[in-house]
Amino acid sequence: MNSSLGILGVGHLATYVIAGLRRAGDQREILLSPRNAQRAQALVREHRCVQERSNQTVVERARIILLSVRPHQLESLLEPLEFKADHLLISCVAGVSLEHLRSLVGDAQVVRTLPLACAEVGEGAVPLYPEHPEASALLSQLGELVLLGSEAQFELASVAACMNGWMFKFFAQLTEWYAAQGLAPETAKALVLHAFSGAVSLADASTDKSMVEISDSIATEGTYTKLGLDMLESQGAFDLWVDACAEVEKALKS
Repeated sequence: MNSSLGILGVGHLATYVIAGLRRAGDQREILLSPRNAQRAQALVREHRCVQERSNQTVVERARIILLSVRPHQLESLLEPLEFKADHLLISCVAGVSLEHLRSLVGDAQVVRTLPLACAEVGEGAVPLYPEHPEASALLSQLGELVLLGSEAQFELASVAACMNGWMFKFFAQLTEWYAAQGLAPETAKALVLHAFSGAVSLADASTDKSMVEISDSIATEGTYTKLGLDMLESQGAFDLWVDACAEVEKALKS
């Protein structure tokens, strides 16, 4: 076995990861499990992957395995497979503990991660627990690697992965409003996305100020920014985001 990457579960998440790795210049051999043949064949064509005849063949030919299936598929997938102690299993399965994963793969090394859809373009947070040099080297190509100190912290970071998905609906609603007021759709999209990306860049660069301090310095009394912010806060708009995070965290623990 070598540096080849084996992928068990060829769905959306695996697609993001493969595209992100290739975009970053990672040319290692990527071996795909046989299920979801249509998507796998697209990855073979577009990203020079290899579709194997069985899951066990993937495990035998690759030492690093990315696990990206639904939680309910996990046991039926892993129980028939034979792993070795030098295998590194990188699990992207939300809500499944290291303890449970280890009970299914024997002596193999196991870590947890949850790349975002934006891993496809090498952006976004990439949580990892526990720290592992090989996993870090692989995953750092997909965005900003965030090392967590405990599994409980990792579960919190998993909530952020869900939050990332919600943002697209938010962007869409704002874009549609601007378009309804008369802006061309592409202009409305650029206005919204660059407003957010600019805010992120400023917050990231302002190491001497909290995000609340930045907000207060912009939304001063008498400004239109303050007018809109007061309305959002009075309607509990930001509280709803926190409530949604809490709901997902609760589900992950159940």
